[in-house]
Formats: sequence, C-alpha cells, structure tokens
Amino acid sequence: MYAHRIIQPLNGLHVQFDLPPEFADCQEAEIIVLPVKSAKSNSQSWEQWVHSLAGTLSDDFPDDIIDDDLGVDTPRDSLE
Repeated sequence: MYAHRIIQPLNGLHVQFDLPPEFADCQEAEIIVLPVKSAKSNSQSWEQWVHSLAGTLSDDFPDDIIDDDLGVDTPRDSLE
C-alpha cells in the first residue's frame, strides 16, 4: 500500500497536487482531506494543548470503571 501526505495552503475550495511515481499503475486512489491548524497561528505548546483537552471526554465515557469491567490478563511466556 502506498500513502502520500502533503500539507498545502488552500485556494478557495480547490486542491491540486501531483502524485508520486508509485501511483503510476494504480487505477483508483482514496483521497482523505483533513483540516490542519497553521503552525504560524498555533502558539500553544504541546503541554498546553494537552491541558486544553483535559476533561473533554464525551458523556458516554464511564465514570465508574472498576476491576469487574476489565478483561482478564492472559499469562505470556517470558521474552528472556
């Protein structure tokens, strides 16, 4: 499987890019477009970003996790 990632400025709602030679024999490609924050406008450090997400778990995340909710660990052979 080939993957090609590129981040480029948008020109309205149009995007144009050239694929690398590895895609020459492909008849179809799946294109996924995701928005990104510009590095220029992002003044938060990684630590600040993590703190900004703290406490943002969705309402369906359980608050009362106990050992009964967890699976049983399977013993594994030692790697040594």
